Amino acid sequence: MPSSRTTATSWIPTPIRTRLVALDVDGTLARAGTPIDPTVLKTLREIADRGIQVVIATGRGWLTMREMTRWLPPSALLVLNNGASTRAAAGGRLLDSHDIPHATANLARSILRAAGLPAIWIESASSGDRYLVDGDWSNRSPYRRYLDPKGSRVGRLTHPNLAPPPAQIFGLAPPDLGQSIEEDLRSSLREQAAVVVWRSRRLKAVGLEVLPRGVTKGAVVAQLAAGLGVPAAESLAVGDDLNDLEMLAWAGRGLAIEGSPKPLLAVADDVVPNDDHALTRLLAEIRGP
Repeated sequence: MPSSRTTATSWIPTPIRTRLVALDVDGTLARAGTPIDPTVLKTLREIADRGIQVVIATGRGWLTMREMTRWLPPSALLVLNNGASTRAAAGGRLLDSHDIPHATANLARSILRAAGLPAIWIESASSGDRYLVDGDWSNRSPYRRYLDPKGSRVGRLTHPNLAPPPAQIFGLAPPDLGQSIEEDLRSSLREQAAVVVWRSRRLKAVGLEVLPRGVTKGAVVAQLAAGLGVPAAESLAVGDDLNDLEMLAWAGRGLAIEGSPKPLLAVADDVVPNDDHALTRLLAEIRGP
């Protein structure tokens, strides 16, 4: 990270106005696995009232985000499942959904299983909302923390070729094994799918996620912006992990949360201090007086 950068909550305004704000959730808008602070939600609604498009871009799925949408601006757009599905905040209407072809899905699943990881097969938003697991996860702490809150929506993946197509397939690896498994996924899948890696302090694991080909948060946010007639130069993106990398690289102003991985800091224009009030101050600056 260049030492000449200033913190993002004290930047010098530019003549280019912000017309779209894209924000990650876990580690950015909220602590991992927790609701978004009411003060932040209030500021987001005020931003939307000024005509700025709010896009929430997260690895969370609809069932995790559904309750939160009542506090979001009705005009907000939701990029969910790291880009595999898109919804309108108003009413939760499904705007777009992608899935992984079965042959590619089974290849990804087999790579995770060969590495000793249970594979989580998340159904496409257009086909269901289950988390089907191939492998025993009952004695694995990261998997229990992730899956236990999902209750009855978690099932066993008994017949992969008969299961609805997935939006995502992923495993939760110990940090010291993450890189080698990532390399196996990328070398085997090549152009068949997108591979996204993220880290979770809450789960104490590295998420190794396979998505439909061409799908990332950044790619989907860019498509939404183009449809709205908003250029990248008039867009702001904020994130904290590697699944935000394409989004920050695309935006005219990409901001990383302090403590983000080095590759994300390398593409970011500035750094947002990692405290409870910095993001609120940042959003208030965008909103204006």
